[in-house]
Amino acid sequence: MTRDELRDAMQRWSFLESPAPEAALRWIETFLDAYGERTGTVDDAKPLVAALRAEACVVPALELERLRSRDVLYFLDSVGQYVDHQPELRGLPLQHDVPAIAAEFGIDAGDASAALRMALTGEKEGPPLELLFPLLGHDRILIRIGAVSSRLLHGRGLEPIKFGPRGEPFEPIRGHRPPTEP
Repeated sequence: MTRDELRDAMQRWSFLESPAPEAALRWIETFLDAYGERTGTVDDAKPLVAALRAEACVVPALELERLRSRDVLYFLDSVGQYVDHQPELRGLPLQHDVPAIAAEFGIDAGDASAALRMALTGEKEGPPLELLFPLLGHDRILIRIGAVSSRLLHGRGLEPIKFGPRGEPFEPIRGHRPPTEP
């Protein structure tokens, strides 16, 4: 699939105006970098484009429970503040910055990336965050983080479920503070 094929399809789907602005063409290039191997045709791309353009995503219940901790809530809020202060989301050093933000809350870098991806897409896997951020854009990132935070704080609040599937004890992602020196 080429950039022009995807542009034309997005215009047919009413996801893109005609003529397409330069920023939209950059978005399409980023999409192809992120999802090109997963999409052979424009029909394969349509659900992915629609999911990226939506204001919200569905986080599966058990995955939402993994996010139900004060440390994750503060981490996601900090990522939201980080995004809000960036004039451009392309080329951000997220491989360094996300673990650095997570370290402030004692969260492992792998858990932080998993929590952030889940909050932004509702999925465990996907393109690198460096490509996902410019695809979602400032507003969608902030809306999605806000929606997850709101969902976590309402209802049971930050009290996680005690047992997961098959009756096993359940533990959400938590930060681990370094031991204090006497």
